[in-house]
Amino acid sequence: WLKLEAREHPSHQPRTYGRSAQLNVSFLCRLRPLAMSGVAKEVPWCTVFLVVGALSAHVLVLSGNLATAGMLHNLGESTHGWSQVGLSFASAMQNQLDPAMSNVSYYLTETIDVITELQQSTDVMLSMSGSATDAALAEYNVTRDDSEQFKAKVMASLREVSTKLLDQIVPLVDKFLALLQPALNQLQEWMTSFGTQAQPAIEEFTSTLDQAQTLFDQVMTQMGTSSGTNEDTMIYNTYTLFDTDGSGSLYPNDLQKVAQLFGISSLSGNKAKEVFDTYDSNGQGGIDQEEYALFVHDPSLPGVMSTVLRTYSKTLAEIGGRMSGATMRDEVAIEVAGYLEVVSSKNITRLSWVSQALTNGSLPIQFTADVLRELAVAVDDPNRLSVVDVGAVALGEMMRLNSEWLVKAVRLLSEPEFWLSEGFPGPEQAGVVSRLVNWTATTPLGPWALKQSGMDFRDSASNGESLAKAAYRVIQQRQSHYAAGHLVDKASGEASVYSSSASQYMRSQLLGGSGAAASGDNLEADMATRAGVPALPATLQFAHWLANNATLTAQQHLQECFDYSGESSGTLDSLAVQVNGMFSKVQGFMNQMSSYATSQGVERLVNQSLGFVKGAADDIVLVCEEYVDAQLAEINCQLFGVVCNMTAREKDMSLDLTGSFNFITMTLQDLKTVMPAVLKDLKFAKKGVSSVSNSMNSVMVVLGLKAPPFMYQISLLYRRLWVAYFVVFGLMTLGVLFYGFWASGYFGGPQTQTSAGEDGGYEAPRGFAERLRSCCTSCTACVRGCHDNHLCYWSLLLLAEVVVLLLFLVSVVICIIGGVQAFLSAGCGQVYILGDESICTTALKVMRTFLSTFWMQSSSVQDTCVQESLLTCQLMTNHMMSAVKLSVIGSLSASVLSFWMVLESALMHERARWSRVVDAQAKKP
Repeated sequence: WLKLEAREHPSHQPRTYGRSAQLNVSFLCRLRPLAMSGVAKEVPWCTVFLVVGALSAHVLVLSGNLATAGMLHNLGESTHGWSQVGLSFASAMQNQLDPAMSNVSYYLTETIDVITELQQSTDVMLSMSGSATDAALAEYNVTRDDSEQFKAKVMASLREVSTKLLDQIVPLVDKFLALLQPALNQLQEWMTSFGTQAQPAIEEFTSTLDQAQTLFDQVMTQMGTSSGTNEDTMIYNTYTLFDTDGSGSLYPNDLQKVAQLFGISSLSGNKAKEVFDTYDSNGQGGIDQEEYALFVHDPSLPGVMSTVLRTYSKTLAEIGGRMSGATMRDEVAIEVAGYLEVVSSKNITRLSWVSQALTNGSLPIQFTADVLRELAVAVDDPNRLSVVDVGAVALGEMMRLNSEWLVKAVRLLSEPEFWLSEGFPGPEQAGVVSRLVNWTATTPLGPWALKQSGMDFRDSASNGESLAKAAYRVIQQRQSHYAAGHLVDKASGEASVYSSSASQYMRSQLLGGSGAAASGDNLEADMATRAGVPALPATLQFAHWLANNATLTAQQHLQECFDYSGESSGTLDSLAVQVNGMFSKVQGFMNQMSSYATSQGVERLVNQSLGFVKGAADDIVLVCEEYVDAQLAEINCQLFGVVCNMTAREKDMSLDLTGSFNFITMTLQDLKTVMPAVLKDLKFAKKGVSSVSNSMNSVMVVLGLKAPPFMYQISLLYRRLWVAYFVVFGLMTLGVLFYGFWASGYFGGPQTQTSAGEDGGYEAPRGFAERLRSCCTSCTACVRGCHDNHLCYWSLLLLAEVVVLLLFLVSVVICIIGGVQAFLSAGCGQVYILGDESICTTALKVMRTFLSTFWMQSSSVQDTCVQESLLTCQLMTNHMMSAVKLSVIGSLSASVLSFWMVLESALMHERARWSRVVDAQAKKP
């Protein structure tokens, strides 16, 4: 063997061998007898066990991650299910609760009008009864007529008159009940639906919707890789929102205003100036669009574009919801003005569309006037989304389109009769008209148009007074004169109604000294009824078109925010908070009507109404009888020169009466006092319902459209990734197993290479298979002996170690993903609706009780939680915990076993190499 080593050495000089060489020589000496008799086959059990263990570990990893992929797919289905639930909830509020509130508002408004008619009719009834009584007494002749017979005749005539008069009032009482009862029944139903028992369930349901949406957003944020792809679109859509003054550049005051309007605390105070100085790179004093593209990536402003655009979209969606549910002219006018306030800073084209509709004659001039009034009032609103006077911009555009129509609308607003007929507060008129006149005067055609219409207040100006101040002073004078004249008319009207002595006596005894209409005179009630003017069909059609435009625009921007940030909503978009706020508004007006909106309250109201119908005539006759007795007694006293000790005016008859007129003096007066406040709260609550429903609808539409396909795609990619991982590492592991068997003598085992001459020469291949084998042999001839090359093998061994290192890193990543999964799963612990089918079903049933049109996809909600995959936490927990265990244990085990296989393959390589050396030496003579 030493000679062999010497011959192999290039210098053929004796060599000095170290301990390793001596061991190799000893190893060869031990292998020589085996080589002389042929290499014996043996099963590489160690390699087999390692390969089986590694494959099992890879199977665990694959199973765990396939379970995760299945969980992601189920989350996509759950996202779709909850989006459908959210849409159904929003639809039920919009199509059931919103119209019901409109109906109640209509009933209450009409009821106030009927109450006023009842009060006026009562005054007329007492007036005519009193006049008839005094007229009859005027015919009394003490010497000719018997007092008792005359009294009986007068009473019979009076009963006939009062009965006929009361018969004319009965239809008004019936109308009063017909209008008020449906409203009270609806309020009673809401008191049950919004009561203390249902409210916690509704709050839990809406909180669950919030948590489910947040959970989906977290998963999409963790898994998403394509966020930020539409950055150019986001920059284009948000730059105009930051440019609050429309100057074309951003300045510190713009940033501060945006911080205030959109709740960006990182831009408040001096921070806005610091950020501005950082990104105003060209020193021109303003941030242009190129600098803005750098500004939005400032680390202190995470997600600033999404926050701003999402808030803008939410506001637009709320306006669209309120506008679609508006039925009264003033409601539509308020939302149109709000729409102009929102879109003016971003899209001047839409402002032109609305201005054209308001001035081309397609809408009533009264509606145009109402919109102008709302634009003027909005200037004083501190929460508006623009520092520009949108009213001035819109009015200028309307002047350009149709100056005659605009000035006509302004003139209409300057008339006190129209102003009060619309239910507007009188003290506001002078300020609103003054502002509109000032805006009009600043337009090119304004001064001329005002002069042509007779609204050039300069003729009334004095001491250098401006046109706006002159307009303010003149309108104030008009309003004062009108109010004074109205008061005089009311006073003279009551005096003329109760002109007779008998009617005054009945007013004192039956109504407490003041006329029914005068006692029920309520400015708030008058404003409430006047403001309740139904919008005309043309106005409603325009409102629906504008509402659809606002809603679609909001949904488009929300989709852009989703594509950019990977989230369907922001951290402040809490549905539960919005719904709870809506409930508070609803409970506000229900509490004011709580004494009437119950079974007992309705029954009491009906009984009082019937009591008035049955007993009013008797009370009138009773009071008149006392009055007649007093008058006859007084006539007799005067005839005989006797001083009467008591007159009828001094007697209190309240204990003798049936109390039927309490219905007029107490019940109706109380209702007329309460109802204006109820209507105000009801309108406020209705706005809340419309805002919440449309805002929720926009968010859920985006969630349903974007999230499920995203989840399905992530699930598919995740599945493919881990299948590819298993295939690659499985083949590598099987290759190690094959090499182990080959090195142990199987599949031909390691043998010495022989030349063609040693094998007896070349033989031509026979048949197709041999030709194919010959081709492959020729192609791989250059690498067939590479496994005996130390450089080749150990290079491959280093590569295998790199693969093992990558496998270890994969195991670390899997541990991190497992931690995230466990965290998400742990977050479900307290969300019982998402994890328990019975609780989920109960919650849906409660919502069906609250809103009967909720979840109309099926007649029963019994199986909805399972069919729509609403048990999100259950789906996550069932898949996730097992997936975490399998993936973490399998990946760590695969890393360790694969490292052992690398070491074992090194031993197999040495064994194969030395076996070939021994085999080669054994074949030599």
